[in-house]
Amino acid sequence: MIGRLRISLDAIRNNAKLLRDLVGPKHAAFVVKSNAYGHGLVEVARAAEPLARRICVYAFEEALALRSGGVTKPILVLGPISPDALDDVMAAKLDVALWDTGEFARRLANAARKRQTRAPVHIKINTGLNRLGFEPHELADAVEDYLHVNELEIAGVFSHFASAEELDSPYTMHQLETFERALAHADPLFERYGVVPLRHIAASAAAILWPQTRLDLARFGIALYGLWPSQATRQAANSSGVVLEPALAYESELVVVRSVAAGAPVGYGASFHAPRTMRVGVVPAGYGDGIPRALSNRGIFLVDGARCPIVGRVAMNLTELDLTNAPNACVGSKVTLIGRDGDAAITADDWAQWCDTINYEIVARLPAEIPRVYED
Repeated sequence: MIGRLRISLDAIRNNAKLLRDLVGPKHAAFVVKSNAYGHGLVEVARAAEPLARRICVYAFEEALALRSGGVTKPILVLGPISPDALDDVMAAKLDVALWDTGEFARRLANAARKRQTRAPVHIKINTGLNRLGFEPHELADAVEDYLHVNELEIAGVFSHFASAEELDSPYTMHQLETFERALAHADPLFERYGVVPLRHIAASAAAILWPQTRLDLARFGIALYGLWPSQATRQAANSSGVVLEPALAYESELVVVRSVAAGAPVGYGASFHAPRTMRVGVVPAGYGDGIPRALSNRGIFLVDGARCPIVGRVAMNLTELDLTNAPNACVGSKVTLIGRDGDAAITADDWAQWCDTINYEIVARLPAEIPRVYED
């Protein structure tokens, strides 16, 4: 395709170092699930690995790709795993998130037994997000069950916050207290068996805003890529001197420039009519290339550094721009969809605001097929 994503590995490393220094050298884990939030799984993980205590993914296939790509640090698989994949999981020496004392736990122990090793597990507690995890009152019994299975090594106990990106978040403190109470009931068992699991509950927002949530490990996802969990998080962090650097830029070029008569429609559904005779440029990227259709008649790209509004509906592979602000634009002129050109910038947060969504979704949905150019 005519277009590319530019990923700054320097920005990834700088963000990783800043976040690691924020929580301490032994407390940073970096989350590279969903193709490293659209940035490129293996390349980002390699860049962050020297600064990480652990790398986190959602799917075991991501972890296998990282092992094949040379990543050697411990990898925690946060999501569910098919029991049929457990032999591969053990071969790759992966940490497994566990919230089951039944058939899955038995099959995991069997897979470890076949390899004459132990399976590191991180026990998940549901503290109020109500998705995955044991209920808090179930933790002690689950720990006791696991401690009697020699093939299972309790490497961690963890949970996840629901609204830590809010500056005034009583629910975050409620979840933290719930987590700590559950751990307190299990601590005598850990002490009796000499087990010291990693305790972790904070992702990017909590680790930045709430120091008391950092515990033994903080799982940084969105912040690693120079993006913020919320504007409130950004403002609070910036006021404390924490500044992240966005790592991703999305660029293309004009393939057609045409004159459109006053009153003529542009694009599917004739949702835009030219208010005057105007020049329109065509960008060879659309919703099939990660540009949300919600940007239709709303979003803005940069052409040669000038802000040019999207006109008409975003199509599957084409988007049209009003070139009034770029009078010298021609076929081949640079188009910046996300990133900076001169004094102007378009961000993933801009896209998210125009689409009434979050920056996580914007970057995570950028197709893996878009060429990525990695820059040091």
